[in-house]
Amino acid sequence: MADAKTRAKELLKERSILSRCPDGILDDIVRRGSIVRHAKGQTIYSQGSPGDSLIVLLAGSLKIVNVTADAREVVLGFAKPGALIGEIAVLDGSPRSADVVALEATESFIVYRRDLMPIVRSSGDAMFALVDGLCGMIRSTNTLVESYAMHTSARGAACLTQLAAQHGRDAPDGGTIIDLKITQRDLGNYLGLTRETVSRMLGEFREAGLVKLKGNSIVILDADGLQDVAETERTG
Repeated sequence: MADAKTRAKELLKERSILSRCPDGILDDIVRRGSIVRHAKGQTIYSQGSPGDSLIVLLAGSLKIVNVTADAREVVLGFAKPGALIGEIAVLDGSPRSADVVALEATESFIVYRRDLMPIVRSSGDAMFALVDGLCGMIRSTNTLVESYAMHTSARGAACLTQLAAQHGRDAPDGGTIIDLKITQRDLGNYLGLTRETVSRMLGEFREAGLVKLKGNSIVILDADGLQDVAETERTG
């Protein structure tokens, strides 16, 4: 467990928005938290559950979802290692605003609100880090909402570009791989499209040389070309 906490601090310092915090603050946060693990498909937070903790994802990936009254899943976003989950609820103590589900086996660092808030109140660095996280989440949500007014291809191109910026890494044989274990159904629920429409759209992008499909992974081969699709259809 000590080794896991050491890794937690390293990731907080290197890859999370809490990296701006001094070592002493990070040590205090890590000391007060614990390591938790979840299996693929497990719900980590449920909408309406108590907002009593903050999670920092150490390994694996997550999706943040809402379920509509007619039982339709709407994916609000995805998270990879370094992401903070639950900032809104942990700051105001209100119930969770969405479900958080493991896309694969995950390992996370969890710190409870009762332990975190004294640190946040005493540290401007910690407070601004959480605010930065909220701002980033709002920007991503705004981009997603704006894409809903686009035609299907433009919507897909814009969102794939955003996912590559947020979750991309260099692919071994060139291009940028979206480093998330998501299905075409997950992608459809994110884009507000059916799985069949997503499959057809990705096929068109592949034929145009914009993307390559590798199992459940999407590799962006021509980021400028995808951006052109989004901009051309956005402007008419």
